[in-house]
Amino acid sequence: MRFPMKNSAARSQAGVALLVAIFALLLISGVAVALVVMSGTETSVAANYRSTTQAFYAGYAGLEEVRGRLWPGHPSSLFSIANFLPAVGTTLPVGQVRYILNPSPGEVVSPTNLVATNAYADNEYQVEFGAAVTGATVLTTASISNLALANTPGPLFKWVRITAKTERSSGIDINGDGVLDNAIPIFYDGTNQNLTSTGRQVFRATTLAVMPNGSRRILQYDLSAVVLNLQFASALTFDGNGSALFPANSNVYTVNGNDAASCGTPPDPARPALGVLSPGDDAAITAAIPPNRLSKYTGSGPAPDVQNVSGSLSPNMQTVSSLEALVATITANADQVVQGPAASLPNYGTANAPTITVVNGDLNLQGQITGYGILVVTGNFSAGGSVGWRGIVLVIGQGTMSVSGGGNNSYEGAVLLARTHNDDPTGAGGGSLLPGPAPGPTLLDWAGGGGNGVHYDSCTIRNATNNVVYRVLSFREVSE
Repeated sequence: MRFPMKNSAARSQAGVALLVAIFALLLISGVAVALVVMSGTETSVAANYRSTTQAFYAGYAGLEEVRGRLWPGHPSSLFSIANFLPAVGTTLPVGQVRYILNPSPGEVVSPTNLVATNAYADNEYQVEFGAAVTGATVLTTASISNLALANTPGPLFKWVRITAKTERSSGIDINGDGVLDNAIPIFYDGTNQNLTSTGRQVFRATTLAVMPNGSRRILQYDLSAVVLNLQFASALTFDGNGSALFPANSNVYTVNGNDAASCGTPPDPARPALGVLSPGDDAAITAAIPPNRLSKYTGSGPAPDVQNVSGSLSPNMQTVSSLEALVATITANADQVVQGPAASLPNYGTANAPTITVVNGDLNLQGQITGYGILVVTGNFSAGGSVGWRGIVLVIGQGTMSVSGGGNNSYEGAVLLARTHNDDPTGAGGGSLLPGPAPGPTLLDWAGGGGNGVHYDSCTIRNATNNVVYRVLSFREVSE
């Protein structure tokens, strides 16, 4: 009788298979748990990144609102709010703080409340200026970020603070005296920052953005107005050798270099009525004035006041290349650029809202027109009827200006003619650039009754140059 034999090897292998299966199950479970955890971590990281990015752009929107509203021509300009900012071109003192507040519905945003429970407290001010913001003179106004689209929430920045920039607040010893001054505002002259009131004041804009989940970002701009450096050596300047004048015969027509200072400020020193660049032009322009009208040209010298101003001409008006660069800068900051030949302008500006206008080519204005601001004409500028301007007229390109019809209007501010291009028969702003460096001969033909002429006025000049945008000098994020 034979008994069946037990297979111990198979039994042993069955146990190993069970262990392998359990181990594999544990491994798969571990991998699955790790994937779940990793997925959750990635989701959290992505959510945090999305939230902090949203906070960054919300803060950026707050800074851009300030920059836009610092433009005097903005419909909600900060300069138009009573006592909020000093007049354009004047200084905001250190210790004066201005906030734009942007609370969510039903929320109170009070950056000057420095209690620990206030999530929107402005503790950064003390870091910059060494004193709590509660000791500053504070004014607030509301954000306009929610006005763009009805019923659409705006960016979630909570406040933007505007202050004068100082050496201490920026941590930069600008004048190199070894002291971080905290009392003198910083200015920007178009090239460098300084403490000597040269140029335009630098504002520091600081914004706090807070998302619903608590993500926060503090961002800063240093801002200053674009500096055009428009300074005039005379009321009416012929910026080129070999220039010609065909003057008006009217008894009411005058060219006056004495500052009218129409806004009531102390007048600038008197300037020549007519400025030329060479002794030959001095003699030729003087000889062109009718003998019975010599007394109509007054200024810093005896009548008829025609003087060589080559020694006092602003550097950006001395050469073909510098004049072209000046036109390019003005064009980059213009409110309107018109393609010539043109017979009108879209907007002539007002005394409270002067425009910066560039006409590429010829401009022919006729009728009862008064413009305000800066007018640049690269072609021929002709005016008939009773056309006048309050501010600055730059005929740079063809350098020719003709006036007819008389009327009782005038040019209050300054006029400059400069030839930088050869003839342009199309009137569309063409003509090859002069080889230079000296500008070519200019022409002024003032026929008919002549109107009331050209009168230097520092107030209209400042008003025209103040209507510029603010540029970003620096941008950074502040660590809390």
